[in-house]
Amino acid sequence: MPIRAQAPAGKEAFDYAPQDDKFPFSGHWVGVFSDDPRYIGATTLGDFDHDGDLDFADGQREDVGGGALWWEYCGPDHWVKHVMGTGHKYWSGGNAADFDGDGWADVIIGDSWYQNPKNPRTAPWARFSTGGPKPEEIILGDVTGDDKVDALYLHKNFQPQFWSPGTDPTKPWTLGPLLEHNQQQGGAIADFDGDGDNDILAGYRWWYRNVKGDGSQWETVDIFASGFDDSPLTYQGDFDNDGDIDFALVTHFGGRVAWASNDDGKGKFSLHMLATDKDFLHTIVAADLDNDGDLDLLVGNNVGKSFIYDNTDGKGAFVEHLIAADTRSHEARVGDIDCDGDLDIVGAPWGDQNEGGENTKPPRDHVYLKNEFVEGGGKPLFDRQPFELGIAADCKKP
Repeated sequence: MPIRAQAPAGKEAFDYAPQDDKFPFSGHWVGVFSDDPRYIGATTLGDFDHDGDLDFADGQREDVGGGALWWEYCGPDHWVKHVMGTGHKYWSGGNAADFDGDGWADVIIGDSWYQNPKNPRTAPWARFSTGGPKPEEIILGDVTGDDKVDALYLHKNFQPQFWSPGTDPTKPWTLGPLLEHNQQQGGAIADFDGDGDNDILAGYRWWYRNVKGDGSQWETVDIFASGFDDSPLTYQGDFDNDGDIDFALVTHFGGRVAWASNDDGKGKFSLHMLATDKDFLHTIVAADLDNDGDLDLLVGNNVGKSFIYDNTDGKGAFVEHLIAADTRSHEARVGDIDCDGDLDIVGAPWGDQNEGGENTKPPRDHVYLKNEFVEGGGKPLFDRQPFELGIAADCKKP
C-alpha cells in the first residue's frame, strides 16, 4: 500500500500544524482500537518489527475484551494495526523490554507478557503469565543488581511489589519482598540515594531504599506528608543538573504539576509546584524535547490538552507551553519514532467518561505528535538512551 500522506476522511481534525514555536509538534491520526474503545492503557514504544523505527503498542482491560494490539509505524499519517493477543488481566499498566534475550522487544501487560515472534506482522504472539497481580502500573528496571529487568507492580489493592523473570521467562516469575504502603500508581526505579544501586519510588509519599543493593531488603523513607493527591504519576530525572536523581509528578484526579528536588543527593526532597489548574492528567515524561541538553516535562490529559514545561535554565526553572489543544494522552510515550533526531509523542485515550474521557466523540482515537524541531532547522540529536528498556530504534547520525 502507498504511504498515506494525510489523515483519512473523517479524521481531518487530527491533522494539524504546530501551534508553539519553541516546541513545534504537528498532529497526526494513528487509528482506533476497536468498536468498543474503552479502558485502553498499557501503552509502550518499541521497534517490534526490526525495521529501524519505533512502533506503538497498547492493550484493553479484559472486561471489555479487546486484547492487545501493536501499531506499525509506516509514516506520520500511516500506522497499520496488528493483533498481539488476548488473555491478560490489568487495570491499566504495561511496558516493553526484551524479556527472553533474543534481541526482539516483548510486551508486558498486567499479569502477562507477550513474546515477540520475530515476524510480528504475520505470526501470533505467545502469552505467558508472570504470576503477578492485576496492576494499575508496571515500571521496569533492575532492582536486584543482576543487570536484568525486573517489573514493579502497583495498585491500591496490594502492596508494591516486584517480579523477576528467571532463566526461562516463560515460567512464572519470582516475587521479591513486599514494600510497605499500598499505592495506586506513581512508580519509578532509580538511584535516589546515590549509592550505585536502584531504589523504588511509589507515589509522592514514600520511596524505598535498596539496603543491600540486591532487592532483598528495603527501608521505607517518607517524602511528603501532604500537598498532592494519593494517585499521582511520576517520572525520574536530574532536572537541576546537580548530578542526583529528582522526580516530577502530576495529579490524576486533581490539577497539579510539580517536581521534587533531591536536596542532599541521598533522597531528601523539596516540592516545587508548577501548575494547579489542570484536570485529569495522566502523562508525565521527562525528556529533552528541544535538544538543548536538559530535561523538559511532557504533561498530558486523558483527552484534551498536552503541555511541555521547558527547563529554561537546565536547573528546574520550568515554563509552560501548550503544544496541542486536542489530543489523546493517557500514558503517552516519548521516543524518536521517525529517526530524524528529535523526540516525538504518541498516546491513546482512556475512555472513562468520569475521568476526562470522550463523552461525545466516539470512537476514541490514538494520536501521534510529530516533533518538527529538526525540520524547522534545529540540530538533530541521536544516540539517546531509550525511554523504555531494550526497545530503542536504530536511529543513527546520517
